[in-house]
Amino acid sequence: MYEYIKGKIAEATPTYTVIEAGGVGYFINISLKSYADIEKLDEVLLFVHYIVREDQQSLYGFTTKLERELFR
Repeated sequence: MYEYIKGKIAEATPTYTVIEAGGVGYFINISLKSYADIEKLDEVLLFVHYIVREDQQSLYGFTTKLERELFR
């Protein structure tokens, strides 16, 4: 559904980041590899995978398409 999210990093931790894009803060789960790639950046483009479950909707972000494909 979503291909990527590009925006300013509002918060970054080893397990998630919050990306502000278009006035909305997106909570995106990330891997340690992605965290290492983005921790010193102000803006980022993350390729995302969107999961919808009965009780939850989650975004997972990756710095490369290859990492996303491996996740899938």
